[in-house]
Amino acid sequence: MELFYINSQEFLHTHDLDFLKSYLEGRSFKSEKRLVEFALGRFLVKTAAEKFYGIKDTAIVINNSKPEFEHGGLHFSITHSARVVMAVFDKNPCGIDLEVMKPRDFKSLSDRYDKCLTTAEEFYSFWTELEAGIKLQMPVRGKFTRRFQDKFMLTVVSSEAISSPPSCTNLPVS
Repeated sequence: MELFYINSQEFLHTHDLDFLKSYLEGRSFKSEKRLVEFALGRFLVKTAAEKFYGIKDTAIVINNSKPEFEHGGLHFSITHSARVVMAVFDKNPCGIDLEVMKPRDFKSLSDRYDKCLTTAEEFYSFWTELEAGIKLQMPVRGKFTRRFQDKFMLTVVSSEAISSPPSCTNLPVS
């Protein structure tokens, strides 16, 4: 299991929106922010698949509302929060969520979810696991949660046990 990420702000210093538009796969977006998040996620997945896994045909299809490589073999999941776009790759089905941690009303969130969520760490661990599990679309058998760059909470889930923490690579933007 491996994680790759890109800082969208740094990326946009070296690439323009026209470059990213080639990754839209025929989709259109009302906001530039959503366009960048979607296209940069596709760029990240396709670039990492080619450079790190030697996958030549990176065509993506949607199966049960989940993106996957048309020709299988490697699973991935994409997330974005603030200026970070991240993807996880694994031989098993996987899901990922990344959230910037900000102050919240933890009392009302605890009541809403019937959980004891008194700190940002507790809430965002719970929330990212929930969101990553939704992306997995099957029972969670493995989970990895940690803080990322101090202000984010990251959770990766898998259909199988996760035996070691995933490696994490900042994909070069040039």
